[in-house]
Amino acid sequence: MGDVRREMERLRPVYETGVLRLLLRQNAKLYIALLRSAFDPLTGELPRETLEERFSQSLVMLAKTGDYTPKLEQTYAQAAHQILVDLSREGNGDYAWLANSLDTASHRFLYRLTARAHRAIEALSRLEDETRTLSGAQANSIIMEIEHARMQLTADPGERVRLLNQEIKERKQEIKRIRQGQQHATLNDAQVEDVIAVIHNTLRGVPIDLRELVLAERDNGDALRRRMQAGDMSVDEILTAYHDEYRRSFQESDSGRRFNDAFQVIITDEGRRQIDDALRDIAKTPYLAGESGALLDQIRDELARIYDGLEAVRRQMRVSDEAVSRLVRQQTDTRYRTMLSTLNQLIVQLNNDARAHPNDASRPYATGSAGAQFAALPTRPARSMARAVTPGLSDTRATANDMSPVDLTAMIIGGGPRLKRMATLIQRNPVTLADGRIDMAASFNQLPDDERRESELVGFLSAMPCANGNDSATWHCLSLDGQARDWITRQILTDSQELDRIAREG
Repeated sequence: MGDVRREMERLRPVYETGVLRLLLRQNAKLYIALLRSAFDPLTGELPRETLEERFSQSLVMLAKTGDYTPKLEQTYAQAAHQILVDLSREGNGDYAWLANSLDTASHRFLYRLTARAHRAIEALSRLEDETRTLSGAQANSIIMEIEHARMQLTADPGERVRLLNQEIKERKQEIKRIRQGQQHATLNDAQVEDVIAVIHNTLRGVPIDLRELVLAERDNGDALRRRMQAGDMSVDEILTAYHDEYRRSFQESDSGRRFNDAFQVIITDEGRRQIDDALRDIAKTPYLAGESGALLDQIRDELARIYDGLEAVRRQMRVSDEAVSRLVRQQTDTRYRTMLSTLNQLIVQLNNDARAHPNDASRPYATGSAGAQFAALPTRPARSMARAVTPGLSDTRATANDMSPVDLTAMIIGGGPRLKRMATLIQRNPVTLADGRIDMAASFNQLPDDERRESELVGFLSAMPCANGNDSATWHCLSLDGQARDWITRQILTDSQELDRIAREG
C-alpha cells in the first residue's frame, strides 16, 4: 500500500496552484463560455469597453436560453461590469482569469487572458477531443524510437555493430520485397490512417507549448514594464528578475527546451522547405482517401499554427528586448544626468568659494572625489622674465599729429561681439550732428551703465588715436569696481549707412 500522505502532497499543488483551482470556482463554466465567445483568438487583447459590451450581449443570449438569470434590479451592462471585475480579481487564494495593462498609445486599459486561464481552457479542450486507441502504426513507431535510442546509447562497440548490421539486413529485405511488388500491396485505409496519425500525434501539443512561451514572455515583459513605471526596484534588480523568469521559461521548462532544440530546425528556410516537400509528396500518394486525407489536412493546419507560434515567440522576445534596451538607456541617462548635476553643483560651489576667498592659494576646494590637495604653483619663475610696459594714452602724444582716417568698420568687426553690440545699440538711438553724421562718443555715453564697461572696450579705446586740439571726444566708461573712468580720444564721426553695414557684416 502506498503512502497516502505522499499522494496528498502530489495532488496539493495540482489543486492549489494548478488550473483546477480556476475550474472549481463558482460560475467557472459561465466564465469560460463568456471568455471563449469574447476573445477570438484567445491570445488577443480587448479594451474594457469592448469587452463589457461583448459580455453584455452574451448574457442577453444566455438569458433567452435559460442558462443565465440576472439579479434583481441589475441591468445586463451592470452584470457584465461585475463579471469583468470578478474575472480580474485576485485574492483569498483565487487566481485571476483576466489581466489588464495600460496602452500608452490609446490611453485605455487592455484586457487579456492570463496564462493560467489559457491552461484551464486548454484542459477542457483536450477533454472535448475524441480519444483514440493505440494503433499498430503508433505502436511500431514507439518500438522503432526505443530501438533507435538503444542503438545510440550502446556503449559496447561490438553490440552496436551487431545492431547496425541487423538494421541493414532488415532494410535489404524490405527493398527486396518492394522490388518484387509485395510491399504495401494490400495497404488498406485504416493502415494509411494509422501512419498519418503518427505524424499528427507528434505535432499535437507543439502549438500549445509555443503559446505557453508567448504568454510567459508576455507576462514577464509586462512585469518588467510595470516595475519600470512603479520605480520601487532598482534597475539591476528589475533586470535580474526579468532574466530569472526568462531562464525558467526558455531554459528550464520542457516547452522552452523543445523550442531551443527541435524547433530551431523549423525556423530555418531549409527545414521548412524539407517539411513542405515531404508533405507534398505524401499528398500525391494514391493511398490517401477518406479519414487519412482529413488527417493530412489537420497536419497542415498544425504546421501552420506551429509556424505562426514560432513567429509569435520571436516577436514577443523582440518586444521584451526593446523594453530591456529602453530600461538600460534609462539607467544610462539617469547616471549621466546625476553626474552632470553633481558636476554643475561642484562648479558653482568652487566659483562661489573662489569669489569669497580670492587669490588664496592655500585654500583647498572640496570636490568629494579625493582627499588629496594640489600644491600651489611656484611664485618665483625659473628664469627672469622680460617685462614690457603697456603704453598709456600719454605715451601716444607723439602720434597726436596723426590725421590718418580711422577704419571704424575694421575695428568693430575685428573687436568681437561686444563691439558689434555697442554699434547696434548706437544705431538704434544715435546722437547726430548738424551735418547728419553720428557722434560715436556722445552716442556711447547715453548707453546704459552695463553697456559701458571699460574691460570690454579697452582694446577698442586704446587703438583710437589721441585728440588733436578741439577735435577730441570723451568716452564715459565704468571700471570693474563701478567707478567712472573717462577716455579721451579723437572724435569719431560716421554715418548711418556705415553702422548698418557694420551690423550686417559683423
